[in-house]
Amino acid sequence: MEKIVLEYVEYLKEVKGISLNTEMAYRRDLMKLVRYLDSQGIHEVGQITATNLNSYMLHMEKQKLTNTTISRNVASIKGFFNYLFKKKYIKEDVSEGLTSPKIERREPKSATKEDVEKVLAVPNGKTPKLLRDKAMIELLYSTGIMVEELVSLKIQDVNLEMGYLQCHFPGNQNAYPIDKQALKAMKAYLKNGREPLLKGHGSDVLFPNISGRKMSRQGFWKILKGYAAKAGIEGTITPSMLRHS
Repeated sequence: MEKIVLEYVEYLKEVKGISLNTEMAYRRDLMKLVRYLDSQGIHEVGQITATNLNSYMLHMEKQKLTNTTISRNVASIKGFFNYLFKKKYIKEDVSEGLTSPKIERREPKSATKEDVEKVLAVPNGKTPKLLRDKAMIELLYSTGIMVEELVSLKIQDVNLEMGYLQCHFPGNQNAYPIDKQALKAMKAYLKNGREPLLKGHGSDVLFPNISGRKMSRQGFWKILKGYAAKAGIEGTITPSMLRHS
């Protein structure tokens, strides 16, 4: 069965264009199912029944996995069996009856206005790095876009004259207005910060790292964490908290 799982993951990469993280999640979830079925003496996809899948659900619950994790596994399994059915590896989709456990929706945490103002006040200087950091934090706070979207922005995505940015991230093709404070920080950064950071690289990345390359989401998280510490804020301010503020 492992071979068919890998075939399915390859199909998702080539046809659906899934990200590396999603690819790894699908492979991990489905390989766990394969190992469980192997332990039950089931080695071919045609042998799998709805009862087997329900038993696997109980197995995950006994492992005390969170409802979120189990729900992700259910989505992986249903996608896989839908593929098997369409490719005629199986005569019926035995995953149709699987249901995800209920997930309690929590309100996203946000930072207080006072804490945000403290963080925004820290990167106050004229060096390229400080100008970049100030612009990134202001833009995240102003627009509420995700960190993945922020670090993926291109220079052509920002229109300073009209005061908006255009997001071209998968699943989000929206335009966002930029407030006055963020606009001021962006203008200062683009005037004196971006070119020195690019270090001669002919890149269209809006916010390069200190090597002149695209910044990672982990890289921005470290930057924000450092400024929160310098601001003397108790606890942690995450990028998610900042964008929901």
